[in-house]
Amino acid sequence: MKSAIIAFTMLFASISFADERVFDCQATQLNKSADVPAEINIQKNPTVLFRHGLQQWSLNVGDYKIDTADLNGPALHLDIDSTQTSVEYIFSVEASTEFELSISVVDHTAKLYYWGLGEKTHVGNFKCEVVEQAR
Repeated sequence: MKSAIIAFTMLFASISFADERVFDCQATQLNKSADVPAEINIQKNPTVLFRHGLQQWSLNVGDYKIDTADLNGPALHLDIDSTQTSVEYIFSVEASTEFELSISVVDHTAKLYYWGLGEKTHVGNFKCEVVEQAR
């Protein structure tokens, strides 16, 4: 019986390490004057979907998508910084910062910023649903 419990615990632990966290965010307030590229289409598609796994991640902002699973895509990089109340995800494409997503660990609200020509622009505020799932 003890062996069965240990085996179950090891299996459960290995499954949980394979999980990814999904942040499915809907806009609560958009900055209508935010200077973002038109192809992002954030005004008509006011969503952010961020999938963060151990080895891969993807980010959808409006109609724009970047994904580390796309081997033919641009070079991507993710930096993560945290405080007691929030986690900052900084997304770079071809060594240039594109987006910053700041998510509150208290209530899962988020602020999205776009970095255009080196200037940080507040795109909007979002309410996120956080789901952990197997990939």
